[in-house]
Amino acid sequence: MKNLFSFSFTLITIILFLSSSTFAQRWEQIGKKGDWENTIDVVAMNGYLYSIEKNGTLFKTDKNGSYEQIGTKGEFDNVNFLVAMGNEIWTVEDGDLYHTNPTTGTWERVGKKGDWKNTIGMVGLNGKLYSIETNGTLYETNKDGTWSQIGDNGAFSSAEMLESMDNHLWTVEKGTLYKTNMRTLRWQQVGDEGDWENTVAMVADGGFLWSVEKDGTLFRTDKTGTYEQIGPKGILSEVSLMTAMGGMLYVVENGTLYRTKG
Repeated sequence: MKNLFSFSFTLITIILFLSSSTFAQRWEQIGKKGDWENTIDVVAMNGYLYSIEKNGTLFKTDKNGSYEQIGTKGEFDNVNFLVAMGNEIWTVEDGDLYHTNPTTGTWERVGKKGDWKNTIGMVGLNGKLYSIETNGTLYETNKDGTWSQIGDNGAFSSAEMLESMDNHLWTVEKGTLYKTNMRTLRWQQVGDEGDWENTVAMVADGGFLWSVEKDGTLFRTDKTGTYEQIGPKGILSEVSLMTAMGGMLYVVENGTLYRTKG
């Protein structure tokens, strides 16, 4: 069915029709054209988008596209991961874990130096960070940097994508979607085997997983694995970044920010 992280359309007013309903979606440009051409990652938190540019500078952008620099220029030049959790921005830089207060711009390293050097993906869930290392082992980290291994060594060695929603971790493994309950550590397949073999990006919002396939087609999937195509086939073929906030999807296309109601 489906094909982690630019919309090929001329966006004056674009109406996207859902394939299974008469409801229409409207996309709109946010801010100035080209404002996001140097952005390499973006997350949403407390009504703002937080993004890092190629030179390591952190920015905060409101819903109208107005933005301001956080901290000094280039302060985040070695960031590998960007996660929003607990009113703070969490980053992995050169194998170390940091948390940053986005209001003051102050940051602090947590945990031991080098503890995160093998991390290849992480998300926040219920006030904790969950990360997967290169060997597929899952770890749970508290806000003070203390961590513990979750499950067996290499249990997530086939994970290609990682997201959090509804007290579960959601992973795509060999083209199939799974969810893992972090309280019981029980996992189960969601939907049919191979449904996600062509998926290249996904984000959770409003109780749904929103995903994009290789051909740029957008899908919405509920907690049971039931999915539907959203908008015309290939509408997201030029999107480089995607996140979600307040029931809306935000995407960066050719250096410009757009949003739509989910």
